[in-house]
Amino acid sequence: MYTSKLGLIVNLNSNYTDFQFNPFTVPAFVAFIPFIYMIPTCYAILRIIQVYIQKGLRKNDETINQSVFLVIILTQLSCLCFFIGDFITLRFPSTGIMTSWCQQQEPSRFLTLIFLTQIFFGYPVMIYPVLLNVVRFVPIHYPLNHKKINEKIIRYSIPFIHLYPFPFISFMLPAIGVCRQLRGPYEFGSLYIHFTDSWHNVINAPFLVLNSIIWLIICLITNYFLYRKIRNLKVSARCQLHVNRNTNYQKAEVSLTLTATSMILAYITNLVFLGNFLIDEQTATYFAIFRPFGNDLETCVVTWIFYLTHPAFRENSEDRNSQESRRQLL
Repeated sequence: MYTSKLGLIVNLNSNYTDFQFNPFTVPAFVAFIPFIYMIPTCYAILRIIQVYIQKGLRKNDETINQSVFLVIILTQLSCLCFFIGDFITLRFPSTGIMTSWCQQQEPSRFLTLIFLTQIFFGYPVMIYPVLLNVVRFVPIHYPLNHKKINEKIIRYSIPFIHLYPFPFISFMLPAIGVCRQLRGPYEFGSLYIHFTDSWHNVINAPFLVLNSIIWLIICLITNYFLYRKIRNLKVSARCQLHVNRNTNYQKAEVSLTLTATSMILAYITNLVFLGNFLIDEQTATYFAIFRPFGNDLETCVVTWIFYLTHPAFRENSEDRNSQESRRQLL
């Protein structure tokens, strides 16, 4: 029932029979802090989707690259799914609210599925920033037929991105989900959802670290080449035709550059916490308190940088004047 590295299994453990949930604890307080910033962030994501549909799909606004917007939307939706999985796997059970329920349950595939939700969406979150750089690069390099090229890239890359995690989680096919006790500084009854009896007792951390390093390197390389290409275009005649057409187009490029750069935060925070877990498990338990907030960086920072800087979300003076004239006519 006990694994020194991962913690005591709570399922059917008599030591937790009389456990009473206390809502006035630090884990309970910390678990619900994210909703302070996640609820406004969800509004911003919905607003991005709304603008994508209204201006991008219906009006074909020139400041909206439909492929770029779609990738950013899918990135943020994947981040939200990861947040939900992480909340159910770690933050919510760490409060102790699930402890009595877990104690009464046998280890089950249902708990495995909950754990897999978090792990699965961690992989698309790594890959989408690279896809964003690719679909941004295509209009610069192929200005005449970039829409067709990006449509093909999107058509094949999105299924690939969501099939990609399966080889890295296949070792969990025989695994059974369990509730485990978090070690100090967490109190007695603070749990997290994990698994046992995986294939050859393989764990997720090495795969996640390896993928984080690989996709971070690819993201940095694509960011570098994209930056060089944009910089070179600014001093060329081709730049005058395709980049400097108007101020909004320039602002859109700056916004996308800031957005793509901010996505690197997710790789760094992921590597820091996973690397710490593999190197020093004892201190990793203390870092686990802050890890969820590090994971939220991409969801919130990327969303708000994109929403606050892209001109598509700003109503220009011409639009306001036309609306005022319509009101006067009515």
